[in-house]
Amino acid sequence: MRYNAIPSNLFVKNRKKVLEKLPACSSAVLFSNPQMPKNGDEFHPYRQSSDFFYLTGICQEKSILVLTNTDKETQAILFILEQKPELEQWEGRKLTNAEATEISGIYEVHFIEEFDSIWNELALKSDHLFFCQNLNPRLKTDLLLPDKLFGDELARKWQNKDVQCLAGIISECRIVKEPEEIALIQTASNITREAFLEILPHIKTGIHEYEIEAIMTSVFLRNGANGHAFEPIISNGRNTCYLHYIKNDQLLQDGNLVLMDFGAEYANYASDCTRVFPVNGRFTKRQKEFYNAVLRVFKEIRSTIRPGITINDYQKTTCQLIQEELLTLGLLTQNDIQTRGDKPAYFKYFMHGISHFIGLDTHDVGEKTEILRPGMVVSCEPGIYCFEENTGIRLEDTILVTEDDSYDFMETLPIELEEIEELMNC
Repeated sequence: MRYNAIPSNLFVKNRKKVLEKLPACSSAVLFSNPQMPKNGDEFHPYRQSSDFFYLTGICQEKSILVLTNTDKETQAILFILEQKPELEQWEGRKLTNAEATEISGIYEVHFIEEFDSIWNELALKSDHLFFCQNLNPRLKTDLLLPDKLFGDELARKWQNKDVQCLAGIISECRIVKEPEEIALIQTASNITREAFLEILPHIKTGIHEYEIEAIMTSVFLRNGANGHAFEPIISNGRNTCYLHYIKNDQLLQDGNLVLMDFGAEYANYASDCTRVFPVNGRFTKRQKEFYNAVLRVFKEIRSTIRPGITINDYQKTTCQLIQEELLTLGLLTQNDIQTRGDKPAYFKYFMHGISHFIGLDTHDVGEKTEILRPGMVVSCEPGIYCFEENTGIRLEDTILVTEDDSYDFMETLPIELEEIEELMNC
């Protein structure tokens, strides 16, 4: 692995939190992510299931975790690939049982061939059986994933048992980060900052957006990151108005702005950041007006993130602030605002959420109705997008909710307009 070893006590704590939420006499199964076929005899680069990693720290494919409270002595069982010379000859070393124990803190480790017999014995003793299907409402897939298939099998085979999905319970645990997780997000954020600072001096008219991505990727990998936490958005000119533009294939044009929405993933933990800067190193007067409008909203909303409120609460505040800025920019009139339509007038220029949870996934577990508590991590990302002026501005940082306030993981990453111009022209 590229990152420094994570102490196994983190995964022991995580499993304990989940087990404490299970009803008595329960057993649960989680599968590692399947390998996704690419072409020919290749697979896409492997990324472990976030839930599986959260509970084990294991990044190896074809692994299975069982959690149970039916036996006081055994609460977690891990199943891994057997280390076979012919397999390792082609793919490299696989984890030994001792290595799997060192990473996960699980002392009962078997090869996957033993799973069926051990699971059947546990299922017989259990009143409640759990499988773990990804329930993220934004995920729509026709893939037949192992967890869903296993859940269907449990329902058919054990009709006398209570069969449930474990995802909701794990999400309740994942949403509040342990100190070790917060440290990993900080490392990911620090690497993201390094990439931004290294990119700025290379910006000039005539380079491609993907050349910026190449510098970014290089910095991430040099610093031990897995790579990108999500497909980076590197856009200039009109492309800055497209929220999820990821082609990154256009030339940078003099007079354009560049919008970069990017973040490193370190030890599977995400960071998320957005910055905007001028291709030629100087904002025009109008670009400054747009930029400072979004920056004012960013600062105001950033200051409101604290325990006791919800994302939906400060979404409403954001929309009101954006609307006021749009009036100042001359993009809306009072008549526009008062004219009732299917959508509010500001929606033409600001149409996305101000915030989402961040953790093992960039859009991490958690609902926007969730009351913020210490240890939760969210984004703050207001924006204004004007196709008529080929100008899109979004500013975003990764924010930790603390005991009575919040902390910006990216507080040392330049965001003031003057700072950015100075870095580009030094």
